[in-house]
Amino acid sequence: MKKTVLIADDNADIVDILKRRCETLGLNVIVANNAMEALTKAEAYQPEAIMLDVNMPHGNGLSVCEMLTHHEQLSSIPVIVLTGNTSSEVVKRCHQLCAFYIPKTTDIWSQIEPVLCDLLKITPMKDTPDVNTEEDASANCVAMLDRVFSILGAEINRNTETEMECAVEEDAAPWVLTIEDDEDVAFTLRRRLQEVGINAVNANEGTEGYRHAFMSVPTAIILDYELPGGNGAYVMRRLKESPVTASIPVIVLTGRKEGYIERQMRSMGASAFYNKPIPWQQVQETLSNLVPAAFAN
Repeated sequence: MKKTVLIADDNADIVDILKRRCETLGLNVIVANNAMEALTKAEAYQPEAIMLDVNMPHGNGLSVCEMLTHHEQLSSIPVIVLTGNTSSEVVKRCHQLCAFYIPKTTDIWSQIEPVLCDLLKITPMKDTPDVNTEEDASANCVAMLDRVFSILGAEINRNTETEMECAVEEDAAPWVLTIEDDEDVAFTLRRRLQEVGINAVNANEGTEGYRHAFMSVPTAIILDYELPGGNGAYVMRRLKESPVTASIPVIVLTGRKEGYIERQMRSMGASAFYNKPIPWQQVQETLSNLVPAAFAN
């Protein structure tokens, strides 16, 4: 049985493009062009995933997302927010609601497809050699969609470039966010950081950690791997997918010694990887190299 995706956007061209792309993945697609219709169809069809624009008639996509999180039957449905609004407040709100944030840019489908495939446990359809006219037409259609995405994305980029620059806030005093569920380790890290003049705040689970990062934007992050509420790999992915937090240096500190974990975390963007017990001298040196301003007196 086909899995269903709900696409809610008032831009008919974008809806048509997304619908066609999703159908190439073998998905059934339901469409809504305003916020109220999105909520109504979500309740009626209970799709496996929802894609929401932010600015829509009859309501706001983020409001719909919030209502979904409090709905007994719909709260577990993953939501992907697609928007041309790149302000830091929108990004933070998305992650507070545990929604995936994807900006409308020229490579939007390359960002949507892996998220959908991961969420719905499906495999992207591979291009096959030409067999008949129908397949040729399908291939031409896909190429056309890519061109349209590029045109739309370029226009969106021009409109939002200034907003992105305005969203950057003045740097506050350097501080480190530790995401660690072991109270003793968290205490030790905080004490060590304070000894060298750096403030530290701890989050003891993955979800709390990335939400805190999006809301407050630390100078650096020290991340455990084994965490309740989303492990280190999940937190890293969420951090690196957002323009607000993507550039924050992340040091992974874990008791797990399997080589594949280090390879995984480094490939996802970890600046350094250390095993417990805490090799503080190495951690301190890494921090001083990554964020020298934090150690400037």
